[in-house]
Amino acid sequence: MSKDKLVITTVLVQTLILLLISNQILTSDNLTNLKDSIPYINLVIVGLSILSIISIKNIDKNARYKIKAMMLKSTLTQVEELLRALQMQRHEYARHIETVQALVELERIEEAKHYIEGITESYWPNYEYIYVDNPALATLLNTKKAAAEKQGIDFAFAVKCELDGLDIPPWDLCSIIGNLLDNAIEAAMEDEQNPRVAIEFTYSDDSYYVYIFNNGYPFPPEAKFYEPGFTTKGSNGRGYGLYITKKLVEQYNGEIKISSFKKGTAIYLNFPSRRIKDDSGYSTKYCQEIG
Repeated sequence: MSKDKLVITTVLVQTLILLLISNQILTSDNLTNLKDSIPYINLVIVGLSILSIISIKNIDKNARYKIKAMMLKSTLTQVEELLRALQMQRHEYARHIETVQALVELERIEEAKHYIEGITESYWPNYEYIYVDNPALATLLNTKKAAAEKQGIDFAFAVKCELDGLDIPPWDLCSIIGNLLDNAIEAAMEDEQNPRVAIEFTYSDDSYYVYIFNNGYPFPPEAKFYEPGFTTKGSNGRGYGLYITKKLVEQYNGEIKISSFKKGTAIYLNFPSRRIKDDSGYSTKYCQEIG
């Protein structure tokens, strides 16, 4: 039996027991037997209540795991698309190199030069991979950039510091950033003329700062961003991304803030840098900001 059905069943059983007790009180002239059984009935009700509470907590926990799994699945799908594109480019490079090598071995140098010039003019990789010193984050950012640009969105990202001191496991970091970028890309698409998304990583005062911006429509003033189920799309099964993201951010002692403007929305994250020990003792200055 699923946990959802278990909770419904326990609540219905509790209700049935209370109805039976009420009916017995109303219809019976002799309540002695009922009074004798009250302690056992109370014990059953308490047991069912505890079971319901445990089941409800498990449902919430499973829901969060499902949302995280969906976010990771989406990211992995996009990573697979990027890898396929890179593999295709690698295949093309290998074919061109083999041709140039054959021409050189045949000492047909002029033809080889002409071939190389033709490649330079007519063939150029349609994707520029930007390096970031965190491999998982680098893959995520480049994948999101490629996906956004396919939809006509101007996507810019800048990592202005080393990320060695960002003490968050790659899978949780990608869940946080990936979910926020998915929301930003979706919101930016509302601007049909010049959709834009930007993300920037900086470091100062022993903390990492992440800034994400999109120029889509702003959130309404009364928006309750982090409540489970909140969504501006009006569809079921959505609205848990920011709820899960906030939980993850707080899990690593970080903070998240959302600001909406007349045109666009900005998200601010900050995380403390982990402490490292060197020969002179502990240092919290883990990386120097790159201008």
